[in-house]
Amino acid sequence: MKKKIQFSVILFTLHTLLSASINEKLDGIIAVIGDEIVLRSELDAYTMMRINSLEIKPDSTKVDQYKKEFLNELIEGKILLAHAKQDTTIKVTNQEVENALKNHINAILQQNSIPADSLESVLMQQQGISLAKFKSDSRRAIREQIYKQRLQQIFLSSIKVNKKDVSDFYNQYKDSLPKAGESVLLSKLSMKISTSDKVRQEAYDKIKRIQQRIEKGEDFSELAKKYSESPDAVEGGDLGFIAKGSLGEITFEEKAFSLSPGQVSDPIETRLGFHIIKALEKKDQKIHIRQIFIKVAPAEQQIQNIMSKLDSIRTSCKTKEEFISNVAKYSVDNKSKLHKGSIGWISTLELPGILRAAIDTFPSGTITQPLREENVISIYRIDERVSSRALTLENDYGILEEKTRDILAQKKLIDLVNQWRQEIYVEIKEQF
Repeated sequence: MKKKIQFSVILFTLHTLLSASINEKLDGIIAVIGDEIVLRSELDAYTMMRINSLEIKPDSTKVDQYKKEFLNELIEGKILLAHAKQDTTIKVTNQEVENALKNHINAILQQNSIPADSLESVLMQQQGISLAKFKSDSRRAIREQIYKQRLQQIFLSSIKVNKKDVSDFYNQYKDSLPKAGESVLLSKLSMKISTSDKVRQEAYDKIKRIQQRIEKGEDFSELAKKYSESPDAVEGGDLGFIAKGSLGEITFEEKAFSLSPGQVSDPIETRLGFHIIKALEKKDQKIHIRQIFIKVAPAEQQIQNIMSKLDSIRTSCKTKEEFISNVAKYSVDNKSKLHKGSIGWISTLELPGILRAAIDTFPSGTITQPLREENVISIYRIDERVSSRALTLENDYGILEEKTRDILAQKKLIDLVNQWRQEIYVEIKEQF
């Protein structure tokens, strides 16, 4: 089995930083990195977290060996932090920190079933610190983490991969790649929802004018507040963190996840209208985005006519051959039409929420109810269903492309940190 590349400084969690800050009686400086330091309590907390995450059985004879390795990871994190603070383009506002702190405390309360008014007493009992002290330490840890994330985004947003990169990655790691889990082989038939040329052109012209103002340097969120026709406009178009499948808008989600943090899309069209998307941050397989939206409304009668036609096809098709025949006759999705309607194997977890719900646990041969998505209405046929399968280049290129990008990004960041380490003062005060 090929060794999986790991770069643990990227995974250094807020929990670890906080654990270090609440054990002040153990504090002592272990290492100095420029203007940053690593405390003994910080290293102890990080060592415990890493040992647990790697499922290593505690062995007193190897603790020093582990600490030496984990200290190096902490130093790498401090190098990132030092460079982030030197970068004048990186800004971290107090409001960002306060929002993150609020979310973090809410997560602690929910995960541990602690009432909000009991948090301070729990902290005093278990950690011996006040809520005010906890919040103060949390703000410092959160600010440091945001600084490092912003720096990583700047240097990693330029990572591009090609087919050879993906193929090389797959050939090297295919034996250790996780299984795709429950998957379905789907075919689809799509019919287009059209709007009048005049209505569509007016909306497109409006979104293009907004795009030009963005390109001239105007603030994205302020333009969203003024011109976006979505409920999130009052928040500057902020949609928060979204996961794949959470919006039920395939084209929108694919474009959002293709953007690098800080990047702004060209206008894209969905079934609802035109959007401009700005990516803010990627984290835990989710992406934080803003949007500016200009709607394009088709005639309702046309939608009902398409729905009725597709429902008639759904109920009349008794065999796969009949479905293929209707695909050839009616479908406007040229890519799947070339493959007799087939869109290949897809993990059920990768399906948009609306489609995942439609196929649910239905068996092979089932055809879904008509589903409206982007500017089309579609029906899907479940050609085959399995509980697990291996990833392949043919069926899972998008997943493998993302994993390849992650590996190349890790390698690039490792090289950068090694370079920066030669340029910054590093002193280890205690050897293991």
